[in-house]
Amino acid sequence: MLILTPSAFSLASAGTPSAALDWASSPNGQQLDDQGTCAPGLLPADQDVVLVLPPLAVSWHRVDLPKVPANRLRAVLDGLLEEQLLNDCADLHFALPPGARSGQTVWVAACHKAWLRGWLQTLEEAGHPASRIVPSLWPLAPAGAEPSSEPGVTHWAHLQSGQPWLASASELGVCCVPLSSAADPTALLQPASTESAAPARWMSEPGTAAQAEEIMDQRFELVAQTDWLLRCAQSTWNLAQFDLRLSTSARRGQRWRQVWRDWRSAPAWRTARWGLGALVAVQLLGVNAAAWQERRTLAHKQAAVQQTLKQAFPNVGLVLDAPMQMQRELTQLQQAGGHLAMHDLEAMLSALALAGAEQPLVVEKIRYDGKTAYFDAGASADAQWPALQEPLQRGGWKVLREASELGLTPDQP
Repeated sequence: MLILTPSAFSLASAGTPSAALDWASSPNGQQLDDQGTCAPGLLPADQDVVLVLPPLAVSWHRVDLPKVPANRLRAVLDGLLEEQLLNDCADLHFALPPGARSGQTVWVAACHKAWLRGWLQTLEEAGHPASRIVPSLWPLAPAGAEPSSEPGVTHWAHLQSGQPWLASASELGVCCVPLSSAADPTALLQPASTESAAPARWMSEPGTAAQAEEIMDQRFELVAQTDWLLRCAQSTWNLAQFDLRLSTSARRGQRWRQVWRDWRSAPAWRTARWGLGALVAVQLLGVNAAAWQERRTLAHKQAAVQQTLKQAFPNVGLVLDAPMQMQRELTQLQQAGGHLAMHDLEAMLSALALAGAEQPLVVEKIRYDGKTAYFDAGASADAQWPALQEPLQRGGWKVLREASELGLTPDQP
């Protein structure tokens, strides 16, 4: 995952090939492995690019979402927000929060369309098209939720275009003001009821922490910009809606990458990952145990065959191929006792004579190579071979047919 945000914010200068971007990369969406600042053309390659909009780039407006068809929702938002906006609605891009449904009171994000399109086009031309667009800060109330009695407040002191700013978010919205002692930057976000103070979290980039603590008389938690960018990318927000909506295939790929990152690294899936790992380990152990048992059984059988060979033929010293050596020793004993071995030509002639007892075969030529005998019956071969093949195979012979020749060899060596 590659997370980007413009180093400087100005509506007068949208994204250009030479504009600087602060970036951070994460292999799993949970931890960072690299960071930097560079032009769009020098960014590291990544399939999942998340563009984080600065707090100054997004305004927030609370509306009651009516029940209308999806293709008319943008026009309806124009009518609902027309009175709240200083700019023409046609010049702005709108986005709804995750999970927004008709009938709910929701926060609508608005940003300058030409500025956003400029950055998206610059990233696409540089070979890094954005797969998601997320805000740096957003109202803390979920879509459709009623404000609680003690709304939480998040404050973030940061540098924007070289100047210190304090961005604050609560259930009452988001504001971003210069960090100075001239006014209380948090006044706009205090709840209407003063019966209980709102629990707040104060965070700051290291470069603005000292100034923020002096002005606000408040202890700030140090949060690097890259960690803040990762926090934004981990949210479920995606401002790429309406005319900036991604293609179906891009959204599908984005969802699959998000599912894979969550499965691989999210704490919620840790138990499932351990379970799958344990299951794979058990399977591997079982396969290895079965293979070891098979090898052990095979070794016992081979040892038994070798022992049988040595007991039957004590003169055999080194056992290399027990079945072959046993056959050779048996053949030698048969020859020594005047018995025919299966490889002897006489045995093959006898088998051929028995198979053709009813219709004797007239052999014109015989070839014998010590293991296989070839009998050439000439023109009568086609008529006689089929009748000979079955009785020869029953007698333990392997029958080979080559043109007018019939080859015989023992079925077992």
